[in-house]
Amino acid sequence: MFSTKLSVSIHILCMLALNNGNPITSDWIAGSIGTNPALVRRLMGKLKKADLIKVQTKLGATGLNKPSDEISLLEVFLAVEENHRIFDMHTNTNEHCFVGANIGRSLTGVYDKLQDTFEKQLAEVRLSEIVSRLNEK
Repeated sequence: MFSTKLSVSIHILCMLALNNGNPITSDWIAGSIGTNPALVRRLMGKLKKADLIKVQTKLGATGLNKPSDEISLLEVFLAVEENHRIFDMHTNTNEHCFVGANIGRSLTGVYDKLQDTFEKQLAEVRLSEIVSRLNEK
């Protein structure tokens, strides 16, 4: 199963983009997401460290650090995901087996292309696009 950190972080950022600078607590955000406030606080800490959001002690998140049309989903992904690779190779393959000896070399190029395409696509999508889609039916 893939991580939900990106989608939860985008949820947080959308709430901040729509809240006009009014403080939002992790409890309130967690209620919207349907998750634990501790997870929200951890992700908000990463988003703050990446300079994407403003946070004030005892008030909560107070807004985005830049306009939503200047925040790419790639920035969000890189801020919240520890492992930036979408696919990893298994290790300890049997070097005496033809497939085991060659699978890493065979898949590495494919995985690199997929990673590059994934990151380019994320870089093209702005938070403002996601916020706009919230109003679509």
